[in-house]
Amino acid sequence: MLLLVVLAVLAIIAFGVGFTIHWLFVVAAVLALIWLISMLTGGFGRSGARR
Repeated sequence: MLLLVVLAVLAIIAFGVGFTIHWLFVVAAVLALIWLISMLTGGFGRSGARR
């Protein structure tokens, strides 16, 4: 769960900076996509096994 929070924070930071540096915007989109997929599939590691 902590990894999901870290990914979300990184995506938000990269999104904010991405308006000035374009490639960080692409990184933010990838991080947000990974975060979204992991949330829909139940998270990373053993935390998804409890569902």
